[in-house]
Amino acid sequence: MNPILSLTRKESGELLSSGRGLAWLTALTVVLSVLSLLLVSDTELSLLDNAQVVYMVMGTIAALGALLAVVSGSDSLAGERERGSLIPLLLTPLRTDEIVLGKMSGQVVAWCVTYLLSLPYLWAVGGGGQNLPQAILALALFGTPLVLGFGFFSLGLSARFGNVRTALSTSLVALALLASPVLLGPGLRQSAVGRMFDAVNPFSAALNAFDSVVIDSQPFLAQATRFAVVLVWLLLAMAFAGRSARDMEI
Repeated sequence: MNPILSLTRKESGELLSSGRGLAWLTALTVVLSVLSLLLVSDTELSLLDNAQVVYMVMGTIAALGALLAVVSGSDSLAGERERGSLIPLLLTPLRTDEIVLGKMSGQVVAWCVTYLLSLPYLWAVGGGGQNLPQAILALALFGTPLVLGFGFFSLGLSARFGNVRTALSTSLVALALLASPVLLGPGLRQSAVGRMFDAVNPFSAALNAFDSVVIDSQPFLAQATRFAVVLVWLLLAMAFAGRSARDMEI
C-alpha cells in the first residue's frame, strides 16, 4: 500500500475508531443535543428568531471542530516523539510535506464526520425557517478552512515544541483568543479595536459570514473578503506547519 495512504488510514482510524475518537464523537453529540434542547424548549431562548438560533448553532459547531483540530494537531508530531515512533516515521519513504498531509488527513475525516453529525441538529433548530440550505453551505465553505487552519497551526506548534503539553496549551490559548467572538457576539465588537480584530481574525470572518448569509440573507458573493480571510489563515497555517516540520529536531 502507498505509504501516504497507510498514514492516512492510520490517522483516520485513530480519530474515529479508537476510544479517544469515540469519546469525542459522544461528547460532540451530547453538547449539540443539550444546546438544541435548550434552544427549542427554553421559553426565553425559544423566542429567538429562527435565523439567530441557526447562527448560534453554526458558531458552536465551528468552535467544536476547531477544538478537535487543536487537540489532534498538538499530538500529531510531538506525540510521535514522546511515544518513540517519530524516527521510524521519518525513515519511511514519505517526504516531510507528505507526512504533514498524511497527519492532517485524519483531521479532514474528523471534520467531515463532525459536519455530517451536526446537520440533523441544524435541521432540528432551523427546519422550516429561513436560509437553512444557505446555512449548511456556509458552514462547509467557511468552517472547513477555519477548522483545518487550526489543525495545521497546532501541528506546526507540535513540531516546534516537541512536547504535547506545551503545544496543546499554546494552541488552546490561541483558540480561546481567536474564538472569543463566539462569546462576545457581533454587538460587543463594534469598537475600533473590535473592528480591527474582526478584520484579520479568521473566526470573526467566518462568524460574520454566517451572520450575513443566515440572518441578513446576503448572497455568498458578498462574502468574498471574509472567505479570503479564512483562506489566507489556512494557507499561512499550512506554510507554518510545513516549515516547522522541516525544521523539526529529531
